[in-house]
Amino acid sequence: MTTRDLPLAAPRTPSRRQALKILAASAALPVGAIGFRMFGPQPTFHEWHGEALGAASSLSLWHSNAGHAQRTLARMVSEVARLEAVFSLYQPDSELSRLNRDGVLANASRDMVAVLETSRAIASASNGAFDPTVQPLWTLYQDHFAQPGADPSGPSPKAIAAARGLVDYQRIEVSSRGVRLASQGMALTLNGIAQGYITDVVADLLRNEGFDHVVVELGETRVLGTHPDGRPWRVGLRDASGGAGRTLELINESSATSGGYGTMFDLSGEHHHIFDPNTGQSAHRLTEVVVTAPRATDADALATALFVAGEDRAAQVLATVPGARALLTRTDGTVVRV
Repeated sequence: MTTRDLPLAAPRTPSRRQALKILAASAALPVGAIGFRMFGPQPTFHEWHGEALGAASSLSLWHSNAGHAQRTLARMVSEVARLEAVFSLYQPDSELSRLNRDGVLANASRDMVAVLETSRAIASASNGAFDPTVQPLWTLYQDHFAQPGADPSGPSPKAIAAARGLVDYQRIEVSSRGVRLASQGMALTLNGIAQGYITDVVADLLRNEGFDHVVVELGETRVLGTHPDGRPWRVGLRDASGGAGRTLELINESSATSGGYGTMFDLSGEHHHIFDPNTGQSAHRLTEVVVTAPRATDADALATALFVAGEDRAAQVLATVPGARALLTRTDGTVVRV
């Protein structure tokens, strides 16, 4: 979970795959902005707070023209809504929902194709540790623990094996005709990458609009430039209990966090939403992973991949994305940098 330099509204319920992020107030404006100036409006922060893909979200822009900043924020919010209509699991008419329901998606959007291509690349680089086809496992565990008196050890080995038989990123077929899932019963979740992709789309649009000091929080974090006073943006990491922890300093970078505490199916936390495709069970090699990378799409997917793959394979997986680095929290609470 994270804090940074700007105030946000109270957090909402997180999406199932992301660690909660709360952006707390500690903004320090540049000295020049505080001092008296005779001519023209002075730059200040302009913010939007809301929700994207189930996560508390915000956009913060530093600009002297309030009208331009507010109009830009409105356009970005519309863009977020457009992309949610592509990637949401909970909108019945989204592209993803239609693909999961029908097994085929004709005329897939460029956004869907781009995310699926990146997903397959990260899946290949991580030997399947990141796999967007784990949705049948999610459904299996959700349905199991929703039953009164559910076996606390989880679904039966037979049920897990059946669900695992539907998990294979290599059976996602992407072509000029659209997207097809090769086996009946396959289903995708893009919650491990779509938030990062939406973050990048919005950040790229804002950069093209000429905004130089920006923080985008749309489930994952990306900053443009520095804080207006010239220092890096400070992103504070919080653990699952909300306690203060380490601080990241970012300039033109992104960060993403993965931890099993994001969504748990049972009170013990043994069964959570980040699945190891090799076992069909929740991954427990690490407690938390924080990835920093130039782009949020990569940081988002890599965080999940490393959480599943574990420390031994972390350097190999990170090496596939130039500039990526990670903080891995082991099960004993110690932290290693990769």
